[in-house]
Parts: sequence; structure tokens; C-alpha cells
Amino acid sequence: MKFIKTENFAVADRRLANTVTWYLNPPPNFNMRIPDEVRKCVVYLGAEYGNGTPPQNINYRGTGFFVAVAAKKVPEASFMFLVTAKHVADALEGKKVWVRVNRKNGTSMNLKIIENTKWFFHPTDKAADVALLPISLDMQVFDFAVLPAAMLLTEKMRLEKGIGIGDSVFITGLFVHHVGFSKNIPILRTGNIAMIPDERIPIRNFGDMEAYLIEARSIGGLSGSPVFTLARSPEQITVLLMGLMHGHWAVDSESVVDKISQDAGIRAGVNVGIAIVTPASKITDIINGEELGKLLDEYEAREVAKNSPIPDKQ
Repeated sequence: MKFIKTENFAVADRRLANTVTWYLNPPPNFNMRIPDEVRKCVVYLGAEYGNGTPPQNINYRGTGFFVAVAAKKVPEASFMFLVTAKHVADALEGKKVWVRVNRKNGTSMNLKIIENTKWFFHPTDKAADVALLPISLDMQVFDFAVLPAAMLLTEKMRLEKGIGIGDSVFITGLFVHHVGFSKNIPILRTGNIAMIPDERIPIRNFGDMEAYLIEARSIGGLSGSPVFTLARSPEQITVLLMGLMHGHWAVDSESVVDKISQDAGIRAGVNVGIAIVTPASKITDIINGEELGKLLDEYEAREVAKNSPIPDKQ
């Protein structure tokens, strides 16, 4: 029997850190270097202001994204975390906090975070600007993507894959000047790795921070945004999570007056174009830390017990 060839054929998409997704036919973005998942993993974080009614009175000021880690004892199960910058979580403390997530019907929904919800921070490094919140979302209702733990770049992985100064990076997150009327519309900014310091960098309000420096203009609202880089080989291009956005250096100038930025509560100044990235390994450290690890073990134990067989009564 002879089959006629068509344009539809099964393909394996390995762009997300070699995590394979099989498609019966190639998706529309298959030949792009940057898959759609890097924008769909992003959500917006904000707090209520004034006496209005949500969502009209929610001021979105930071970005978050989703990361998943496989459970140890429950097959095919995983834990999902909302990740953002620690300084974003700190700024929202004591306020009525909302997360804006896109829905599959083309709109978005504002989900309220219960007051006094505990965020998890780095167990030993107080200068690590990252915060995690264990969460669960209905994938049948919400239109989002979760980054697998295999995408988190480690120093060992960076050296093995030859990722270094000059390699491409891209950031996706909140653009405060246009949040989107009915749904999240993240922007994507590109640049390159500018410096991989072998020493900590003094950062205002954080102390000496372990960080990457990238040639890219970070702006208010991108705090907590995922920062990706690319690993290249003759066979494929792989997308890896390099870290998350902390901020940037700016030269204050009275002669530079940005009325839109002032209205949004963003300090005016000249952005020097070098942004600071908290390494993705800091996320892994929190997940593997004693405090969060104990909580996840308790979740798993309850799940295992719930699904364990019950002995027949004698």
C-alpha cells in the first residue's frame, strides 16, 4: 500500500529544555525559536487601591510565572508554584492581593490571594530576590503554561551547554503602560548576557547578591518576570529558564521627566540598559529547602494515604 504525503506529520517539540511534547501535526509556531509557552506561563500580580470594585481598582505592578516539580512518591503527579520576585511579594504584604490569569474563553479572571498567605523564600541566602507560593489551577478553565523543573538552568548545565557572555536572552512579563483590557498581554524583550560575575554584586536594599547581568532594559512591572536563554546544538535550539528579573540600574535625572511613568508610580531616570537577574538555581534551592520540602512531603503523604487500598473487614 502506498500513502500520499501531506503537510501533516507527527513531530516532537523539544524546545523547552528537551521536555518532549508530541504533536500529531506541527503547531503554527513550530519553526519559531521562542515557543508560545514562555508567554503563557506569565501572570500579573497587583493590589487593590481606593474604594472601587475589583478588577477596576487593582493596580498591577509585578509579574509571576508557573514552575512544576515532579512529586517523589505519586506517579505522574507534580507540584505547581507561583514564582515572583521577593521584593514584589514584600510590597504586596498586608494588602488585598490579586493574580490575573488568562482563561481559555479569551478573557481573564482575577484570583484573590488569601490574606496572610505564606510565601516561601530562600532558606539561607537573604539576598536572593525570589518568592514561591504553592498553588493549584484548573487547566480546563485557565489558559496557562507551566515550566518544567528541567528548564531551570544550573551552573553545571550552563557550563556543559556552553552558555555564556553574548548569548541571547529574552524576558516576558507585564508592561505597566498597557496591561490589557480583558486579558494579560505580556510583552517580550530581548537582549544578551552581559556579565556572569564570579563575585556578588552590591544591590540596594538586598545587600550583596548572586546575579547575572544582561543587556536589556528592565522597567517597572517586569519584576519577577522569567528570563530565558537559548542553548544551541547542531540538532536543535533549547529554551532554558535562566532566572527571574530583579531590576536595573538607573541614573536619576531631573531633566528626564516621563509623565506616564510618574503617573504609574515609577521613578523617572535614565535606564542604563543593564538588568539584574536572580539565577534560577535559587528557585530550586527553595523547593529543596527544609521548610518547603517538609510541607510537600506532608502533601504527598496525605495523597498516598487517600489513594491507598482499604483492607476488607473481617
